[in-house]
Amino acid sequence: MQYDDLKAKYPEFIAGLKRLPLNRNNVPPELHAYIPYAEVWGVPDDLEREQLAERAPEAAKAEVARIVKEIDDQLDEWLAGPEAESENPSDEYVAFSAMRMAVDFM
Repeated sequence: MQYDDLKAKYPEFIAGLKRLPLNRNNVPPELHAYIPYAEVWGVPDDLEREQLAERAPEAAKAEVARIVKEIDDQLDEWLAGPEAESENPSDEYVAFSAMRMAVDFM
């Protein structure tokens, strides 16, 4: 799935969002397919992320929750790895972490 596919699937929801463009070179290869979801849901600010989850359509929330559950082990491996100790984690690391936290608001 590409970002534009998500935009076509949820046009009213995605149209009002600021995309977080991510560099696939900073994401483990096994998670590349999920970058578009992190570009939508990877809002680093807690309040903004909560508001995003509140206004998202139920289908979009169900989809990202399913995705996060499917890739939970890969996320654990990456997010608990060496970058977890970094004082300056990559935008991609932060976005995937935030996407996972977004599911907690649902």
